[in-house]
Amino acid sequence: MYDFVARNGKQLTVCLKLLYMEKVPYTVKVEEDNKGKVIYIVEVNLEQKQLAELREKYRVMIS
Repeated sequence: MYDFVARNGKQLTVCLKLLYMEKVPYTVKVEEDNKGKVIYIVEVNLEQKQLAELREKYRVMIS
């Protein structure tokens, strides 16, 4: 299992839309970071190459 981290609702929306467009199944977990803020962990099960491509797209989209 690999994951994407979204630190706010906008990042979560971007991540979920990206995964939906790529037809990648995912699960979302809600957790707190060490400062007590809510973060969203989006878990996917992909091969390394596809994961690296999606992580780069996600990084560009949220920056």
